[in-house]
Amino acid sequence: MNSPGTDKKVEFHPDAAERFNQLAAEILRSVGAFGNAEPARIGLGQLHPVANITSADIVGQIELVESAVNGLGEEMGRFWNSKGLRVGWEGNQFQAIKDLAARFEKIRSIEGRVSRQFLLDEISSWLRETLERNRTDMLTDYVAQRCSEEIRDYEIWIPIYRSYSANEFAIGDVQFRVISKAMLDKWYADASKDSASEPVLTYVINRERAAIQGSVAACVKVNAEVEKARQIAQTKAAEAVGLLRLLSPVNWTCKLVSYCLPVGKENTQSTLELFVKDGAIENTSKGTIEHGPSGWNIDEARCRNPGLLEALNHLASNREATGFRRDLYETLLLYSRHSISAEISHKIVFVTAALESLLLKDSHEPIQKNLGERMAFLIGSNLAERKDVVSNVEAFYDIRSRFVHHGREVSSTDTEIVDKFFVNAWFCLTRLLPQVSQYATKSFLIDTLEDRKLS
Repeated sequence: MNSPGTDKKVEFHPDAAERFNQLAAEILRSVGAFGNAEPARIGLGQLHPVANITSADIVGQIELVESAVNGLGEEMGRFWNSKGLRVGWEGNQFQAIKDLAARFEKIRSIEGRVSRQFLLDEISSWLRETLERNRTDMLTDYVAQRCSEEIRDYEIWIPIYRSYSANEFAIGDVQFRVISKAMLDKWYADASKDSASEPVLTYVINRERAAIQGSVAACVKVNAEVEKARQIAQTKAAEAVGLLRLLSPVNWTCKLVSYCLPVGKENTQSTLELFVKDGAIENTSKGTIEHGPSGWNIDEARCRNPGLLEALNHLASNREATGFRRDLYETLLLYSRHSISAEISHKIVFVTAALESLLLKDSHEPIQKNLGERMAFLIGSNLAERKDVVSNVEAFYDIRSRFVHHGREVSSTDTEIVDKFFVNAWFCLTRLLPQVSQYATKSFLIDTLEDRKLS
């Protein structure tokens, strides 16, 4: 990983810089005063503190940023204390700052390498310090310097929940590697010394290690400011893990859920009950709700589906080469969302949306007939198999219609039909992976399937 400031210096085009500095000057003139610096305090009830943080726990200088937010949690104003007065921007004046940050974000030299929040914070800092007469430089010079300082190379590992493999592999530009005991021994070395006399700390460390040690991580290399780097890494990891789940047997049934997701997003569910008598808690009960296997051996899945992981890697590495590659990649990402959904009705929506987006020309085509026949000619090797696929599609869409149009949940007697459709859907998509070079566009695939009906 490069140290700060070792990457190429960021520069802005002179004409763009002039315009940005003009906008900054207008914003400086729009600063307002909002009365006493002490904001009104709203009581939050009897919240229980998790920890007591003292001055000994604080490293570095504290910078207080006061914001106003709307009911949706969106920032609508920003203020600071200046000589006892609360000053800053709110409403349209603050929107001008947000718009300026958005315009900076699109500058070619930093596009895709800095987050909008980073730019908003840095612009706000420059405005405040300029008004307080603590700096005299131009905004563009300041932002260019801060971007040059903060943009660097990062290698970010994102642990995947209880997913294990003895072998490293790749999906596109995401490498999957094992989080080893040696790595964590080195990371926790100092903390382990301190925990010798602190049983609670030992327990916390062991829980943290148990959650990731031995599991695979999605490893992403990126050149960006740290927050943007995190965003890029999370997005790339989520897409690669979504494709990886195509190897899981949970795709073949509507009854199971995969927990193969970045740690913290695994959608595990738990329960908590308080047993109360005469207003006093007598007992508590905790439990977990299991919708699928808690762990996943990826190596076993690779053995069951030889060549599938390599095909996914090839698609992800060249997904923009043709229109069909791009369409298939997006279809698989949409399809992958069903494997992490607990509700059968939600699974149905994701699977059908994915198939219809790839195998139908447009929304005006009759769905059941065209989708059923095209699926049949993709995976059926003889007349009997094709008829069976078409029949299953008709029965499945009857179940789907009862849910979508009449609000009726899927019954236990329907799950056999749904499972069969899910298996057929999985075979359709995995059958297309090794054939991806045969079709330049989705339209060419559909025309080819239509021609097979008359061959």
